Amino acid sequence: MRTQLILTTAAIGVASSLGAIGQVYSVNAVGYINITVPAKSYVLAANQLNSGANKVSEVLPTAPDGTVIFKYTQAAGFGANGVEFGTWGDPNATVKPGEGFFLQNNGAAPITLTFVGEVPQGTLATALAKGLNLISSQVPQAGLLVADLKFPAVDGDVVYQWDTAGQKYKAPNGVEFGSFGGGEPTVAVGEGFFVNKFAASSWDRTFSVN
Repeated sequence: MRTQLILTTAAIGVASSLGAIGQVYSVNAVGYINITVPAKSYVLAANQLNSGANKVSEVLPTAPDGTVIFKYTQAAGFGANGVEFGTWGDPNATVKPGEGFFLQNNGAAPITLTFVGEVPQGTLATALAKGLNLISSQVPQAGLLVADLKFPAVDGDVVYQWDTAGQKYKAPNGVEFGSFGGGEPTVAVGEGFFVNKFAASSWDRTFSVN
């Protein structure tokens, strides 16, 4: 996996690969992220750009028929929202920066979905409940989960990432004595992941392209 991050006073540019997916280019804090979902496959993805109220009908208005988003909550488990006859089943459902979700492509060919919007900036907070959370970085930045993305990992936390090529979860990666057993996870632009939190917390950071 190769990643590159360049920040200047005028622009932000980020390039990454998420398995076989994930490219983002952004100028003046406005840009787009391309996520390619292989045929008959799932990608654990994230929207890291603000577009209107971040309704799925605003974020992905031209997703092809057969595209399905699966969001997760502890209370209800997974909930599906799909496109049929050019319309989302629930067009008002949101996919906000900080959330992770599965994208499913039911078609016989790969699809590329484009997220367009503004890069989140300022003081950002993602609530983390005790137990299982499906989340992402709020900003389109690739890197090490703690060292670069400032995730508040503590002993007892376990991270689960998705292997797009293998269509399965990677080995669980837990924190013990202050370190990840499988090495600190690297997270790509446009990537969502699960974390089983030992205790409730908040993923806080301040981010600016300037």
